[in-house]
Amino acid sequence: MGNLTFLHKLCISVCWGLLLMYTAAERQYFISSHNASWADARNHCQVCFKEMVTLTPENAHIIAKIINSTHWIGLRKYINYNDTYNETDDYDSDYYNSTNTSSKSFGTPWTRWANGDPLSFQNWYPGFPLFKSPLPKIDCCSCSCTCPAPPRTTTTTKTTTPSAPTVTSPSSTRSTTGFPTGSVVPKNSSGEPTGPNITVTDVTDSTDLYNVETEKGVSMNVTDWANFTQGANFTRTGITQAWESTTATAVHTTDSPWTTTPQLPIFSTCERSPMLPPVIPENNKNYIENSCVVVLAFGPWVERECFEKLPFICYEGTTASAVNRFMGAINISKITSSSAALQWDQGPGDISHYRFEAFSRDGSWNVTEDMHYSSYTLVSLTPGTGYVVKVFAVKCDRDLNPLSGSFYTIPGEVQDLHVTNFTETTVSLSWTKPKGNYGFFEVIAVPASGIENHNKTVKEENMVFDGLTQGTKYNFIFATGVQDRSMWSENISISNCTLPGKVSNLIALENKDTGLTLQWDPPKGNYMGFKVMASGENGILDVNVTNPTNLLDKPYKVIVSGLQNGTKYYFSVKVSGVCGLEGKIENITAYTAPGPVSGLKMTATANSINASWDFIPNPGSDVKYRAWLFVIPLSSILDDKGVKIDTDNKTVEFKYLKSSTPYEVKVYVVLNNLESPVTKASTVTQKDPVEIGLSMLCSSGESLYCEEDNTRKAVFMELQKYFRDILEGKVYYDVQTIPPKT
Repeated sequence: MGNLTFLHKLCISVCWGLLLMYTAAERQYFISSHNASWADARNHCQVCFKEMVTLTPENAHIIAKIINSTHWIGLRKYINYNDTYNETDDYDSDYYNSTNTSSKSFGTPWTRWANGDPLSFQNWYPGFPLFKSPLPKIDCCSCSCTCPAPPRTTTTTKTTTPSAPTVTSPSSTRSTTGFPTGSVVPKNSSGEPTGPNITVTDVTDSTDLYNVETEKGVSMNVTDWANFTQGANFTRTGITQAWESTTATAVHTTDSPWTTTPQLPIFSTCERSPMLPPVIPENNKNYIENSCVVVLAFGPWVERECFEKLPFICYEGTTASAVNRFMGAINISKITSSSAALQWDQGPGDISHYRFEAFSRDGSWNVTEDMHYSSYTLVSLTPGTGYVVKVFAVKCDRDLNPLSGSFYTIPGEVQDLHVTNFTETTVSLSWTKPKGNYGFFEVIAVPASGIENHNKTVKEENMVFDGLTQGTKYNFIFATGVQDRSMWSENISISNCTLPGKVSNLIALENKDTGLTLQWDPPKGNYMGFKVMASGENGILDVNVTNPTNLLDKPYKVIVSGLQNGTKYYFSVKVSGVCGLEGKIENITAYTAPGPVSGLKMTATANSINASWDFIPNPGSDVKYRAWLFVIPLSSILDDKGVKIDTDNKTVEFKYLKSSTPYEVKVYVVLNNLESPVTKASTVTQKDPVEIGLSMLCSSGESLYCEEDNTRKAVFMELQKYFRDILEGKVYYDVQTIPPKT
């Protein structure tokens, strides 16, 4: 990382931290339900889980929270990854004995966890781990030899310079007992040495005392060694000690010179002195070779003998790749209203069996069963009920993560479905709920005309299906559904029609004396036709109805004929729909126009006209008469609007008229604002002459031209023509020429 920038190093560090946090978070930890040695605990974790727990800074606090006593963790001084541990192995002698390192060698202690992770984090209790201190060097034994002084010989001979005497020391030949020649060796009655036979080979210092074994294979410490060697028979090979010198020089000093007189044999006595055991360092007393590690209830680690039976902690990953993850799914098929077939994928590894659990969502039913096969059929279920299924793969008496599934049984159909009411836009329905359970009822209204379907969802046992089209036939399809809409019952259907609507804006127009026209706007929705009925004071009448317009025209018109004049009628119009249904009736009251008057007579004077007529009204009719007087012909100089008189009588008088003037009188009957056909008559008022004199002056450039008869006749004819053009047919006039007086 020497060439990386600080930012790159920071990113890498953050990534490593996140990776460690993720690794810690993706594991599950399991506390054992029994105690075991470290090796047995690890074997259990490997078989039933992933491995013994590995502690990291990220999970140490998690482990401390879930334990309340000492537990084995996945750490040992020397980890054997390929063999089963024997807790009686002497790793001390194997590891430290340089002459026997080929058979077992475990490398550097405290390097890896049981799962192979490096020991990058340690949390030892103070004073741990313990390390072994070397023992002091001591001899294998302590002996002291006492040799008695030889007897002195006093002579009277002259002293001479003595020569070095020759003294014979004890034989240098090795004793077969393992002691120097001359040593006192206990013997039995047969003269055989007594005590256990001890073989010591190449002993050079005190550390080999721990490897001394008797012929019976008993290991001994230093104190036992001292007690044991009293009176013991040794067989030694290659042991060199002080008492085994091959030569010995004896020098005796006397008051007289030595003589060469032969000396008696000397027998030395060698006695063993008791030897104190070496002082063992205090930390060696608690030292454990190839120790195993426990975590205390509050988090720190200490060493313990691996054969101790303690609770332990295992872990398992939670990712899909974890060995003990029960992967797969439950296949639920052949679902009916009372049964379902289940099948699931095989569990991982060496599982012992499956535990099958099923229960209803409402808590009214459950079943639990252990089995060794991967299928099951549920029977005697309740229709329309939700069920939850779980399958646990059981391994080492532990439930692995379950496979889960859920389903609903098919609900039952509604019962006793019928229509209770219907209108133009609604149909009321009622039914009985099915057996078992259900979530809701879905109702679809399918119109026969093929227009858009209508859907409704209800939970009750009745409904008013609204928003329908007038005059339409519907097929109502019922299906019972479960809560999640995964299962539906068989369809149940019933048909019914909505009522057609009623007409609107009904009016009577073009009223005549024997008939009239009815007009209305058709209703919304569908309809087959219209039915028109007429009735009078005496009941329903048989009338003729014709349709001058198309059925779909708006507005729609019919002509009603065969009626009596001046009569009040009650007209009803209703719509004919599908299913033989009829809409609501729309009513209107109308009158036919009255008939014309008869026998119109007029009597004129010079300034008035009297008109009279005959008319027989229907009983109960409120008849009025209307008479109009007009000048014939109309002139701009006269009243062209005429004179109108309404009366209840059958006669009328027009006054203040002009004499000798032609007039026309129109008379008709008025009934409910309806007018009968007009009856007309004309007459001329009587003459009331008035003489008017006109004088004319004739002048001409021609002498005596105005005096000529022809000239006078021409002027007179011109004057007559002028009055004729103005007054002819309007005013009585007569133009006469009076000759001038001479």
